[in-house]
Amino acid sequence: MRFFAFLEYTTVIVGMIGMVASKFFYLPKGFHLGLFLIGAGFALGGLESLFTRRMSFRFASHGGEGYAGVPALIWAVMALMIGAACIASAYLMEQGLWRSTVNGLMRRPAPLLAAGGVMVAGAGALLMFSPRRRGIWWTLLVRVPKTLVGLFLIAAGIGGVALGIWEWFEPQAYDRFSRRAWESFDIRAIDRLWRSFINLFT
Repeated sequence: MRFFAFLEYTTVIVGMIGMVASKFFYLPKGFHLGLFLIGAGFALGGLESLFTRRMSFRFASHGGEGYAGVPALIWAVMALMIGAACIASAYLMEQGLWRSTVNGLMRRPAPLLAAGGVMVAGAGALLMFSPRRRGIWWTLLVRVPKTLVGLFLIAAGIGGVALGIWEWFEPQAYDRFSRRAWESFDIRAIDRLWRSFINLFT
């Protein structure tokens, strides 16, 4: 197993164990530290992919050959964004700024929309790349469905980034649009789900 992969997996797994243990032993700072370690593990993986142009979190040095180059750079950006989000969340929780920051982002969600759009588009772009396998059945059963899903995710991600830019420059127009859009959904159920998610971190 590669040293960097061992370090990345260990950091993330230890962080996850710390987050779970902190809930059982009522140690908020342990939860913050665990979340920070998860972010550090992803950030390390992102930096490795950025500098080596190879996928991180791979066990063998020859693994992931089909995703070297551009796919690895896309993954690097995604991993760095995940790592930065986890580290920033841990810092905000430690400083008691989590709820105020979340409330601010709910009022002005442009950063969330743009970041989410980049992540979704990145996931779609990774699906567009396939290992070098040939054959009609592989193409029909794997490559074509992956390509279609990838194209959908890329379009959705671009739409998310566009919404974020629109909200940043025209917040009032975006608010009117979002209110009309949400009228067709069960907002109360979504609100309950969101509140339950937030309560996990408080």
